[in-house]
Amino acid sequence: MTQPSSPPSSSSSSISKRRQIITVMMLVLALIGGLVRWLAPQPSLARDLGSVLMVLWLPIIGNIIGWLIQRAKAPKHLPQGFAAGTVFKPDARIELTLLAADTPRLSRPIRAGYFDGALVVGSEGFTTRLAVPTDGEPVPEVPCTLEVQFLRPELALAQLQNGTKFALLSGRTLLGTGHVLPLA
Repeated sequence: MTQPSSPPSSSSSSISKRRQIITVMMLVLALIGGLVRWLAPQPSLARDLGSVLMVLWLPIIGNIIGWLIQRAKAPKHLPQGFAAGTVFKPDARIELTLLAADTPRLSRPIRAGYFDGALVVGSEGFTTRLAVPTDGEPVPEVPCTLEVQFLRPELALAQLQNGTKFALLSGRTLLGTGHVLPLA
């Protein structure tokens, strides 16, 4: 069973929406200023106001450039996880000890079913799916044995030999530590 991911915050999407609205408004004002400047007689107050309206869009260029850079740096695709409905094939067994949680909500982070997470060894992480039996849900500070399937077993098994110590992450949250056991 996967842990639910938090939905995108509404404040970040509303800020983005506000920026889009402001950008469009400033560009419309610049277009109106250009039109006024084009239609107004040469030495006139209307022509000067048109020039001022045209200059108002200049600060928006920074936002547009920032947006383009953000688009260029964004990953082209998100790393794929386990496809829904795929058969669980254990690649290894682990002994996992969950850490004691500071908050009650995190005291039982892994429930029965399949749990997606990452096993981290040093600076390398491997996407995993744990098979958690209904009668064997992990309890903090009590070691338990679980079967694990790796998204890329050829990479993970090269690093995760018997006895290798690891940390289990869910997103950026450290859930526990453990070591690899021989596959029975």
